Amino acid sequence: MKRFAAFLLLALLLFTIESLLLPRYYQETPTAYGFFSDDGSSVSVFVPTARRVAISVVTENLDRCEIEVFDGVRNRFITNLTAMGNMYREMELPDSGTYYFVYHGNGTARIAVGTLAMYPSRGVLKIEYLIGGTVAFVLAALVWVGVRQ
Repeated sequence: MKRFAAFLLLALLLFTIESLLLPRYYQETPTAYGFFSDDGSSVSVFVPTARRVAISVVTENLDRCEIEVFDGVRNRFITNLTAMGNMYREMELPDSGTYYFVYHGNGTARIAVGTLAMYPSRGVLKIEYLIGGTVAFVLAALVWVGVRQ
């Protein structure tokens, strides 16, 4: 029984450490590029975790353009970015999933979406805190039982 408890505790501890180090792996994801051919065209980007991104749009002409950001997981638009000509904006993508950047403007445009900062989403943090608390509780119980013997 003690070996099983020690193995379980070790597995939970390793899982917690790995989940804290995993975002460093995703930080090296490259910038996403796309091309808008006309009004209403879109570019999709998948992000594995919540992040702050920089959005750069270069238009063919200097007319007014608009980019709507659609969250494919929640099925709703999360923001509307408007500019005259070229655009550079920073925004938060709140969760992992696919985001669609929908272009409204005259002519063609190019878009680049780059990661500025990453952080775990609220759901991931809840799981990490739950597992970390469980590991701490089990470790405290094992130490307390060991001291009493």
